[in-house]
Amino acid sequence: MSDRKTKLCVLFPGRNYSCDKPLLYYAGRVFASRGYEVVTLDYNPVLKGDKENIPSLIEQAWSFTEKVLDDIGFSDYEDVVFVSKSIGTAVAGKASEKYCKRTRHIYLTPVAEALVYMRRGTCIVVAGKEDKILDSTRLKIYCAGEDVALKQFDDVGHSLEDFKDMSKTLAILMVVIRLYNEF
Repeated sequence: MSDRKTKLCVLFPGRNYSCDKPLLYYAGRVFASRGYEVVTLDYNPVLKGDKENIPSLIEQAWSFTEKVLDDIGFSDYEDVVFVSKSIGTAVAGKASEKYCKRTRHIYLTPVAEALVYMRRGTCIVVAGKEDKILDSTRLKIYCAGEDVALKQFDDVGHSLEDFKDMSKTLAILMVVIRLYNEF
């Protein structure tokens, strides 16, 4: 039997949220334990300019990502999962359109630019109800209209952290890790 892996997981970080931070680190660990080849992206060092200009950050991250993903033979994989955070959700959506339309996605705290890539049966969305980057009501209405699975957490924002209650933050992380295992 061949050692060639037929499953691929690509991790798309957010601005100032690397693949070494908990939500993405554990995604990589979970998918690797399930036999996936894991590719981690790191475009944060190339992001320049206004950190609030999300479209510009997405384009800069996309330019970096294309160079990395051009070398991956997506047709060699039977199962492809993209796990993305924040601006990475839009980059992952673009990557799916260009490289592998059958990709399954876990979108963590998406930005508005990622909404157009979210489709029924291909993804799950995780967000905080106090997210200031993408209004939780807008996200909920969009996901309901598109029949997209959505898990929203009360009293946390874009980081999915409760800065006053570490136990709550860890409980959220455990729920998200269970989602990775079930996806």
